[in-house]
Amino acid sequence: MSLSTARSARVFNAGGHCFTWVEVVEWARARGQWPALQQRVGALLARERELVEAGALPGTAQAQAAADSFRHRHNLLTADELEEWLERHDVTVDEWKGEMLRSLLEPSGDAAGVSPDVVERACWVHGICSGQLAAYAHTMAEEIAVHLRDQPLTLSPDELAALPEERERFCSDQLRKEALTAEITDNQVGWTRLDLRRLIHSDEMVLREAALCVRLDGRALADVANTAKAELREISLLLDDAEPSLRTRLLAASPGELIGPVATDSGHQLVLVVRRVAPSLDDAMVRRRAEETVIKRALAAEVNRHVNWHERL
Repeated sequence: MSLSTARSARVFNAGGHCFTWVEVVEWARARGQWPALQQRVGALLARERELVEAGALPGTAQAQAAADSFRHRHNLLTADELEEWLERHDVTVDEWKGEMLRSLLEPSGDAAGVSPDVVERACWVHGICSGQLAAYAHTMAEEIAVHLRDQPLTLSPDELAALPEERERFCSDQLRKEALTAEITDNQVGWTRLDLRRLIHSDEMVLREAALCVRLDGRALADVANTAKAELREISLLLDDAEPSLRTRLLAASPGELIGPVATDSGHQLVLVVRRVAPSLDDAMVRRRAEETVIKRALAAEVNRHVNWHERL
């Protein structure tokens, strides 16, 4: 499939109009998001070139891990499924591999020496593979769906320019106190806020020894961290956001309780529960989650009512 064919593929219908990836990109361009993406991708390409010249690109294992994560995220478990997905979106295997490599980099290069055509092509690959184009399409669909609640879609310049403000006003209107309170009531367990002190080390045996020092000798976790040369982090999170391997252990943990060692994606951890806080509107973290949840549900309802999707996003 050529790039022109891929870009002209239908993404969604709404209000009697069909929107393709061309319209999605133009929507993002009009809101300044596509130029920002071009700048980032150009800087990533420049950084990649610098690292190639220095022989300092990330290793094969890191790139493979990024590729495996992508395939798992998109449920592309076989080579045929991956190739079909890439072909449908006009991305070659080599371009995909390059994108996986650049996903490990920070955009710190000077993009001035990168050809605009190369940047534009890489933006398509990045937008498709990173999910950024899908995110643009979802927000565009939300804006249009909100507009269609009480008026038809004409696609006039003035109407299109007003869509973001309409969406923001709609979102603000959803944030009634009673709606937020009801959401918090429905999430009393999952939105419990936990203040944690975490000791992180790659070696589980080091943390087992550290746990004994805390539990039997009464030493402070910070003191043990220095001795064990382990990383000590403090974090506040909602129970729902804890890593799965830790969430069950935290569910009934009391303040002052030491959990672990527990194996997590970021290494083995000892976790000290410093504080548990029941969810309420007065807690900024909980209020933000309630607002996000209420808005997301309201927007999804309007999109379901007014938008028909052609792409699986």
